[in-house]
Amino acid sequence: MNNQERLSTIQSYAWTLELLGEALVQHDDVLECEHNTQLTFRNMAGIHQAMRIISRLAAEQCGKLLQDKGSDPAD
Repeated sequence: MNNQERLSTIQSYAWTLELLGEALVQHDDVLECEHNTQLTFRNMAGIHQAMRIISRLAAEQCGKLLQDKGSDPAD
């Protein structure tokens, strides 16, 4: 994967995190009105887990970009 592809991947991860964050905000509003909170807590935990995974993947791609930059003789 070249650096441009990595940047594109990181951008996609960031957009996905933004969407998941918005889902959490909307989910919070539903949670206040919901009587069956067990399902909503499970959903919220799933969203948090997805955000952690995507954040880790984005961090890995950033690390690879920095490695590539450090090994580039044009630095």
